[in-house]
Amino acid sequence: MKVITREEIEKRHYTDVTEAIKRIPGVTFQNPGYRGGEYGYVAYNNGVLINGDSRVIILVDGRRVDNAASQRISGSSRRGTKSTGVNLDQVTNMENIEKIEVIKGPGASAYGPDATGGVINIITRKGGYSTVGTIDLASGSWNKHNYSFSYSGSLDHDNSLHYFVSMNRTMSGDTEFKDGQTGDVIRLPGSRYREDGANIRIDKDFDKKHSLRLWYNHKSGRDGYPVATPSAKYWNERDWYRILFEIVVGRYDSNHKLTEKGQWWTDQRQPGYHNVYLTRYMYDISNDFNNNDWDLVYTFNKDKGMESFVRAYYQNHIYRGRAAFQFSKFGGGGGNGAGVGYDEYNNTFPTGTTYEQMYAWMKEHLAPFPGGDKKAMDEWVAKTGGVSPVTDWHREENNGIELQYAKSLGKHDVIADFNYDKAKNYTWRNRRAGDYSVTHLSRDTITGYVQDKIHVSDKWDVTPALRYSHYSSFENTNSSDTQQGKGKTSALTYALNTQYMFDDTMSMYFGWTRIFRPLREGDYSTANGEYPNMLEDEEGHVMTIGLQKLLGNKTSIGVNYNWTDMTNAVATLPIWSTRLNDFAATAVNAREKKTAFNITLDHQFNPHVTLSASYDHMYDKWSAKDGMRIDPNWGYVSADDINVQINRLRPANHYALNLSYENRKLYTGLLANWYTGNNTSAFTSRQFLLLDWNINYQVAKDFNVYMVVSNLTNQSYETTYNARNGIGSAAMPGRSFVIGAKYTF
Repeated sequence: MKVITREEIEKRHYTDVTEAIKRIPGVTFQNPGYRGGEYGYVAYNNGVLINGDSRVIILVDGRRVDNAASQRISGSSRRGTKSTGVNLDQVTNMENIEKIEVIKGPGASAYGPDATGGVINIITRKGGYSTVGTIDLASGSWNKHNYSFSYSGSLDHDNSLHYFVSMNRTMSGDTEFKDGQTGDVIRLPGSRYREDGANIRIDKDFDKKHSLRLWYNHKSGRDGYPVATPSAKYWNERDWYRILFEIVVGRYDSNHKLTEKGQWWTDQRQPGYHNVYLTRYMYDISNDFNNNDWDLVYTFNKDKGMESFVRAYYQNHIYRGRAAFQFSKFGGGGGNGAGVGYDEYNNTFPTGTTYEQMYAWMKEHLAPFPGGDKKAMDEWVAKTGGVSPVTDWHREENNGIELQYAKSLGKHDVIADFNYDKAKNYTWRNRRAGDYSVTHLSRDTITGYVQDKIHVSDKWDVTPALRYSHYSSFENTNSSDTQQGKGKTSALTYALNTQYMFDDTMSMYFGWTRIFRPLREGDYSTANGEYPNMLEDEEGHVMTIGLQKLLGNKTSIGVNYNWTDMTNAVATLPIWSTRLNDFAATAVNAREKKTAFNITLDHQFNPHVTLSASYDHMYDKWSAKDGMRIDPNWGYVSADDINVQINRLRPANHYALNLSYENRKLYTGLLANWYTGNNTSAFTSRQFLLLDWNINYQVAKDFNVYMVVSNLTNQSYETTYNARNGIGSAAMPGRSFVIGAKYTF
């Protein structure tokens, strides 16, 4: 386990969870280049991976916050996704967080049979004995502003009733990024956002073993939705009309004959294709969310640090997507969201037509280049039928109860846990006038877990565990027998974890668990029907082994090796289809073998200077099952699912260095992340070095000032790749800074 403490959060002034954990070895991210994301599309949402695996469970105070009936972050047709369906930065605000625990590998099995990569557990803050209030104000680049307030203390004379209240707002105008192909610094239209949070936690301690906790969490926001960052290389009038022409009409040969009709919605066929998305920012496109969570926990016993409790919880998360518009002749194209529509012009040009004549035709018949005056685009929209908003509403509900009993029996520390969860998902879609649909999904989950931590000796612990999981069939108002992920399913999984201390300076740990991940509605659409008729739940095993060693009083080193063997993983592969007489992208159960290696070094030079360094390497190998014929020319270019080519779609190596200096009133830290081995078919550079720097100074006992600089050298970089949008379409923000002050009273 790696822990981000409240002290570090205060000194580094993290504004979201992603910022806080990006220095942890083995943790990587896949971000679209802007804040927020479209409901239901994994490519347009923030994703977190542990040891290269996106099957990561997100917890708040030990409770899962995902929704078993959710399509929050899923894949489109035939594209599987392993995401847990949670946007990490939309869970709660940083002012509410006491610490963040990151558990890698089988040690996370206590929280679910599907914790393949691991767990991120957010622990909330509890009020103390004395009354404390804080006000934190910051402002910086791109009209970015952060405001936060907290107030906590005790409400009675015997200090048994504690409270903690926090509120915050973070907002920004349109961000900027550095284009990886041209080096230009470009504003990203439509990337502005505003997010708010509020939390209340009340704790009543009846005695040393009995307590009651009530927690309420609110997080809401309105995030811009640019879909993709523009390509400066192709952001000109000539390429704009070239792209629209080949999409709407098609491609012509030298004799002006139509060789291929249009509708090529990929950057591979249309370099710079994703520039057409830029028109969206003109019409107030956004994605909104409003989350409200309640948690009530009664602890009825504590035994050697283990708690016995009963918990009741309720989550209500609402998402509204105004993420696509239909324009007659100009936009939509039946919901493809490309920014251009279909045109009746499918004839060839007369023999002898020059390009200039074709170019003049384009300017007359296609949407004007949006790099000029917005007025021209508005006139075009009005002329071609106006704007028709497309609005999706989604409401996810979770309610459930959890009972945990823990008891120490001699050398045995036993924990038994039971959880019942009822998940619901309501979707309202309004595509255009007269086109309105409502879908209701629900699924019940029952899990039982028992583990026994056996203290074999003072130096050796062994922890075997068993978990039973049952998932009901989906109740779906729009379901059909051919839909995937419908049936009820259950599994018995097991885990074994052990740790041995050789002496006071060295210890070793080992973990092994069986993985079971049930298919989710919306994760995987109907398969081809040939390989296989119905997809099966994911199954496999995960193993980890590690060594920790102290080298003197000031240096420690840790080595971790993680191995995943999924015998029944879901992927989209180019499988031969007898029906189509060709290879076709098909959702199938395949074999997946994944290895990950981490090494970390911590050193204290003197009382003021400390250093943490790490290296990560991950590798995946996918293969088809017997009887499947895969396209021999298959590569990432022809594959639909980024998961099956993750080695090319992420850096091969990740080096991190965290250097900090602290001396009385001054604290400053430099975080370096260096990614190498990038494939230039998916990234604009083979390597990139990111530097983040902060400084915090205590002016007075209760008053601190600080500055945080992100992407210090204004590096151009991306953390993910989308085959449709192309290289560089998810460029991350450039250099930015915030200057702030925090007052404690």
